[in-house]
Amino acid sequence: MATMRTKQKSDAMVSVARPVLTGQALLDDMAAFRKQVNATPETARAFLIELGLLTKSGKPKQLIK
Repeated sequence: MATMRTKQKSDAMVSVARPVLTGQALLDDMAAFRKQVNATPETARAFLIELGLLTKSGKPKQLIK
């Protein structure tokens, strides 16, 4: 089974079991997630911070040193 990481109040990451999607179901799920992330500038910024591409202050991180 695939897992999805979700945040809890303690900011600890936990795995939640999800069914493995394929084909059109996977594409639909990806489109829904994209809409959720791009809903507001704040959610998009939070997503990029979680990925490690931006600092907590919103500045781009230097990824290649």
